[in-house]
Amino acid sequence: MSNHYQLSSVQEKLIAAYLAGEDVADQLLTACQEDPMFLKEVSKLVINDRLLSFELEQLSQKQQFTHNVMSRIKSRTEAVIESTVDHNTLNRRAESSWFGKPWAMAASIAFLVGTLFITNYINLQSDFALVTKIAATSPSEKILQLDRNLGRGEIELSEGYSEIKLNNGVVLVLEAPIKLNLKSVDQVILQHGKLVARVPQNAIGFRIDTPSAEIIDLGTEFGVEVSQNGESQVHVIEGEVKARADNSQSYQHVKKNQALSFNLNNEMIRIKNETGEFMRVLPGESVHNPDFLHWSFDNNDNYLSIGKGIDGKHYLAIDKSPSTEKTAKVEGRFGQALYFNGKTNWLTTDFAGIGSDDPRTVAFWLKVPTNFSRDEAYGIVSWGLHKDYAAWQISPNPETVDGPLGRLRIGTFQAQVVGSTDLRDGQWHHIAVVLYGGEKSDISTHVLLYVDGQLEKTQKKSIAKINTTLNDPRSRSLSLGRDIGYTNHPKDLNKSFFRGGVDELFIVEAALDPKQIKKLMLQNSFN
Repeated sequence: MSNHYQLSSVQEKLIAAYLAGEDVADQLLTACQEDPMFLKEVSKLVINDRLLSFELEQLSQKQQFTHNVMSRIKSRTEAVIESTVDHNTLNRRAESSWFGKPWAMAASIAFLVGTLFITNYINLQSDFALVTKIAATSPSEKILQLDRNLGRGEIELSEGYSEIKLNNGVVLVLEAPIKLNLKSVDQVILQHGKLVARVPQNAIGFRIDTPSAEIIDLGTEFGVEVSQNGESQVHVIEGEVKARADNSQSYQHVKKNQALSFNLNNEMIRIKNETGEFMRVLPGESVHNPDFLHWSFDNNDNYLSIGKGIDGKHYLAIDKSPSTEKTAKVEGRFGQALYFNGKTNWLTTDFAGIGSDDPRTVAFWLKVPTNFSRDEAYGIVSWGLHKDYAAWQISPNPETVDGPLGRLRIGTFQAQVVGSTDLRDGQWHHIAVVLYGGEKSDISTHVLLYVDGQLEKTQKKSIAKINTTLNDPRSRSLSLGRDIGYTNHPKDLNKSFFRGGVDELFIVEAALDPKQIKKLMLQNSFN
């Protein structure tokens, strides 16, 4: 058949009616007789018809199914033959084209449909998905291991993220905790948790069911979240989906930057689109012998970096506080640590930082006092340019509009990610901020936060390209204890410094993995 063959509107309606179970077998037979190429088109469409999957999933015994299908094929073929031809016609079948006979055409259709039912059943029993990426997952996860093939069945992820690619090109990004059921290459049931689906054009019609919603893709990228009690939300990132609470309702269309929620009373409510709450792209792999700088702060005055160095260089951290108010030294997690007063204390280096969207890990021990003020939050560690998306600054969150106060925050100026652990308890906590670099690195998808070796649940994630700028005349080198946006203006004097303790600062030119981060926390080394 030519790749350019186009169905007519009459043919399309006829196939749709046949697949829907309407009594149009005679019309379909006539259409195939008139256009032999149409028979092949019928077979192609039937094999792709997603209704087959829903019928087959109700059949539990493989042998019984095969027997039933073959019986139906035989019965249907014999009935058509007996009703349309006599024995004399059968004896003359070699005298003309086989496809020209009505009974032969009917038998062909019956045989093809039966074969296609079996093909679909076999496909449902086979693997149709592959785990293509994992990030910060627990070693105890048995199912979602990298490069593992998956078929029908339930999967659960308790920690981290995983990416699954289906044979039809659909990519699912899963965020723990999550539980779902892979039904087929065209259908997933999300029981609870969050995922993002990226659906190519050839897989339009891909379906996600939840306890409270039916969501069908119309060529798009979208996020779905299901709470523990079964309530659901769908947020469209690109393209369009259609969704409803149950099959008694009409579908509502949800387009880019729109969202819909579903409660347990079968109500659909338009809500604010929050695509920044979803992990859309998983980070890549870390390296195992990267360049890095390490400041231990154990010496009294000479804070020279140790470790491997970056490009063979080490850098001195200089205390820029007034001579009468030098940064205090306290007992740290390993040896001595610095304690900033939140008013005048800060250190600077000649290290420009790690720029653009290049991979990086910033790790250190942090102590935030219980009586911490939001005016004492900014600038634990920073570098770059104080301009949209061009900075790189780690702080306890001081802005309620961006998330709860006192949680770990990484900001690029006008874009940020905020964690979930309240750090304002006067205890030492190990902090790690990881950027997985690469094309289209986005702060909402390529940054992971760790507190005490555990991956943070993040919120208020901005969607913005990371572009840490080092070569602008206004760019600032690596500093500690002071806001990257600091000026000498009086308004900046009282709320541009950090108050709290910092120990064992590591700047690594790579995205460390969870094992390396935990080793760093426990042993003060990741090698």
